[in-house]
Amino acid sequence: MHGGNGLSKFENMPINDGNNQFGDNNTQNNIINNHYYHHNNNGPSPNGDDAIPLVIAAVFGVAILVWWFFGHIDQVYYILNIMTLSSAALSAFALVIIIVSGEFEIEDVLRFFGSVLFALGLFGLAVLSREHAPNDVVQLSQHTKFTEFWSGLTDYGKNIVVANFVAALAIAMSAFVAHLASLRQFSYSLANPRGVGFWFGLYQATRFFKMRVAFVIISALSGLAWAALNGKLPGI
Repeated sequence: MHGGNGLSKFENMPINDGNNQFGDNNTQNNIINNHYYHHNNNGPSPNGDDAIPLVIAAVFGVAILVWWFFGHIDQVYYILNIMTLSSAALSAFALVIIIVSGEFEIEDVLRFFGSVLFALGLFGLAVLSREHAPNDVVQLSQHTKFTEFWSGLTDYGKNIVVANFVAALAIAMSAFVAHLASLRQFSYSLANPRGVGFWFGLYQATRFFKMRVAFVIISALSGLAWAALNGKLPGI
């Protein structure tokens, strides 16, 4: 077992950076309009302002994505659960490789447990987020078209669906960061001590995703997801 700062395999080579790596729902609030099955044939009034077409297109695109998200919510969260739980896999492989190669340090174990905590925490948050999605909204999205879906929601219902979508997006981004942090550990375990080769290049390329940086990013995104699920974000 080596002592040191967790980068002993590179200790004889200069490295530039020098661093190691929901609240309860108010049942009195209506989510869906009672008349959502009625069609609105009037449509939106034409807007002749061409100054913000990209903003309009972006809002329209997000609205479609939210409708699709709820229409396929079980598939989305199935993938999200796999993403979160598997984020520690490469970290586990990295620990085994380091132990077998005789370069084991206590910091390697700490990084592995950090990745496991990321995985379990994000998985739990994903489960809470799925439970937060109202079943009547899910049913509405699966039995109506895009315009009918949004016209069938009350203002409170719109805030609920946007909040759940934001939470899912934040969890997905957190899982992506956790995967990159785990990949950095894996590339470190295979990197050539002389600082050459593919794995060392990958280790250097992922220098931003050190565990402490990943912790800050994942904590912030998880806080955003928690705030969304607890109705702490501004309404639309």
